[in-house]
This record gives sequence, C-alpha cells and structure tokens, in this order.
Amino acid sequence: MNIRQGKYYIKKAGSFLAVLIGITFLSFLLSYLSPGDPVEIMMKKKGGMVSEEVIQQKREELGLDQPMMIQYMKWLSGIAKGNFGISYKSNKPVLTEIKKCLPYTIRLTLLSMILTVLISTPLGILCAKYKDRLLDHLMRFITCIFSSLPSFFLALMLMYFLSLKLKLFPVIAKGNKNGIVMPALVLSLTLASWYIRQVRAIVLKELEKEYIDGLLARGVSERKILFHHVLRNCLTPLVTLLGISFGTMLGGSTIVESIFTWPGVGKMAVDAITSRDYPVIQGYVVWMAGIFLLLNMLVECSYSLMDPRIRRGKEKME
Repeated sequence: MNIRQGKYYIKKAGSFLAVLIGITFLSFLLSYLSPGDPVEIMMKKKGGMVSEEVIQQKREELGLDQPMMIQYMKWLSGIAKGNFGISYKSNKPVLTEIKKCLPYTIRLTLLSMILTVLISTPLGILCAKYKDRLLDHLMRFITCIFSSLPSFFLALMLMYFLSLKLKLFPVIAKGNKNGIVMPALVLSLTLASWYIRQVRAIVLKELEKEYIDGLLARGVSERKILFHHVLRNCLTPLVTLLGISFGTMLGGSTIVESIFTWPGVGKMAVDAITSRDYPVIQGYVVWMAGIFLLLNMLVECSYSLMDPRIRRGKEKME
C-alpha cells in the first residue's frame, strides 16, 4: 500500500467516524426531546404507587437529571471503551442484549437475501430477454401487486393461509426453524418484486450495447451471452443494490419481526422505543449506522474486483 492509498483510507476512516458521531448525536437529541419519562414508564410497569422522591432518586442514579450534552459525552466516552450502557428495562448490558438478538436477525437476513437472489435474478433476466411478451407483462403485473402490498398485510395474509388454514407453520415464530420460513418469505417476496424490475432494467440497458451484436455475429448462443457476458457486466449495480438491502435487513425488519414475534434486532428496537429504553435505542442506532457505513465501504472495494476497468482507472490515477 503506497502513501496515496494510505491517505485515502485514513480519509475514509475519518469520514466514517464523523458520520457515526453525527448520527448518534441526532439520535440522542431526539430521544432526549421525546415526550415521556423512561423512569416513570419503568416504574409503572412494575406496578404499585411510586412517590416522586423515588422517581427522582432513580433519575439521579441513571444520570437522567443531568443536561443533555453531559449525558451524551458520558455515553460517547463509554462507547469508546466498549461500554454501551445498561438497559433500563432488563438491567443488563446493552451489548449483551444486542448479541442475544443479532444471531436471529443474521439468520433471517441471510435466508431472505438468498431467496431474493434466487427468485429475482433469473426472472429479471428472462423478462429482459422476452421484453413486451407474455412473461414480461405477467411478471410486471405480479411485481406491481407485491411491491404495492405493505409488508404487514402480506405477513398477515401468509399467517392466515399458511398457519391458520393449512397449519404448515406456527403463528408465533419464537426463533425456531419452522418459524423463520414465513418472515423470510414476506421479506423476500417484497424485495424480489422490486429486484426483478431492477434486474430487468439493468439487463435491458446492457443488451443495447454494441458488443452484444458482435457476440451474436460470431455465433455465441443467447444463453451464454445472457448468463456469462451480460450478467457479469451487471454485477456492479446489482452488488450495490444487494449491499443496501443487506444493511437494511441486518438492522432488523421491525414490522415483520414484531408481527411474527421473531426475537431479532428489529423487535428489540421496537420494544426499546415503547419502553423508552434509551441505552438500547442508542446501541441499536450505533449498530445500524456502523453496519451501513461498513457495507458501503465493502461494496465500494468490491467494484475493483468485479470490474477490471475500475481497477485500471484507479491504477492510472495512482
């Protein structure tokens, strides 16, 4: 790695930290300004009458009586040491809560993304190949319906037919193997309906290029052109889309996880917002921002590996 590359990566790391700090500050500010006292909510859930003195004592114990900037700086210094704080609700470290929910979100994300790619890639390519024919019109109609349906409505429909009527899967997921199927189907069907149209548009744009005519003139089969040349040249925009979707899902699909009671990061965030569990909310924000920024950097680095033209361009600049 030369000096130019070193400066580039240092600049990237600096911008990464600046964006992360900015996001956490805005999140902390919104949490501070939001109505509702987390101590009162916590005390009321325990039941019984609680005096104002006890509430005030708990506020002082949690540091909620201090100005917002002091609270934020204390929290930020704790983050630098790997301490994300203690959950108001469970009285456990926030990092422990995230680690407990994260494996469920990763499993759901991987299965959903695999199903999305398997569904959308071949169908998108076929729609581009048979443009304005029966298959193309049919898929555009179907994808329009699925992309228009809210995820919670699709989740309730699958729950009604697959769980209550056919009794194939449990209504409540609870993190088991059978329970992951319906949440993954909801996410993949919603996402695939959008991906099919994106793949179709990218492939159609690639098919209009002059090298396609040259390959056809040399007698190269259409299948080889589509799945070898065209698909390879379409990888860069497709990886960008996958990176964005992967980051979104790793942040937790809050609606789907809540409906199916899937114990992932998204459901954890919803529960934390409901109970005003600020340390968990902030931990979730750090996770979301960090995973998005990291995936963006990885996707950017992957461009050079997938497209030699980008790699040669960077080498010339260096």
